[in-house]
Amino acid sequence: MATRLTENGKSAPLSRARLLRYSIVVRTTEPELLVDQDDSDQRIIQRVLAGDRDDFTMLITRYSDPLYRHALCMTGSPDVAEDILQLSFIKAYQHLAEVRGRFDAWVFRIVANGCKDWLKNIRRSHLSYDEDDQPSGYATPEEELDRTELRSDLDVALSSLPASLREAFVMKHVEGRSYEEMADLLGTTVGALKMRVHRAREALQALLEEKYA
Repeated sequence: MATRLTENGKSAPLSRARLLRYSIVVRTTEPELLVDQDDSDQRIIQRVLAGDRDDFTMLITRYSDPLYRHALCMTGSPDVAEDILQLSFIKAYQHLAEVRGRFDAWVFRIVANGCKDWLKNIRRSHLSYDEDDQPSGYATPEEELDRTELRSDLDVALSSLPASLREAFVMKHVEGRSYEEMADLLGTTVGALKMRVHRAREALQALLEEKYA
């Protein structure tokens, strides 16, 4: 079953209504189809293109989780992340005949581009990861306040990075992807991505040193 991150940072199933929103473009009446992991993406695509449109829901269910998490980390907003995901799946369905190579990499680039387009139009002053804000039982109120302030400063610094640097930093240090996987998904080189991550780290360090030096 497809899941999403809740506002307290925990994983929860996508509601039937939300999955139906993603599926309505293919006119499916069964929003929670079981996914056969042995059924390759290419075979599913061939069936959809042949007229079995309901099968597109299998691709939605298969890839909703990682795509949603990426959009959430890039935008800091669950609502925006869901909107980008929905529009990306609609675009993917409309251009399904154009898929060349791996579907997961192709649809990831659609979502990534949607996030970058949103970032170009919206200048945010704060980027939230929806972390659990409950105080730790081992932290004093002063320590908790300092930690919350540092986390807020880190979020603000990250939100100020250019979209390409933020994307590389999030994929490497938030999603934990390898450089090889990142290069495959973004259609670029490992060397270029290492440079982006390095520049992102330098930029974050410089921004934070202004306050904590």
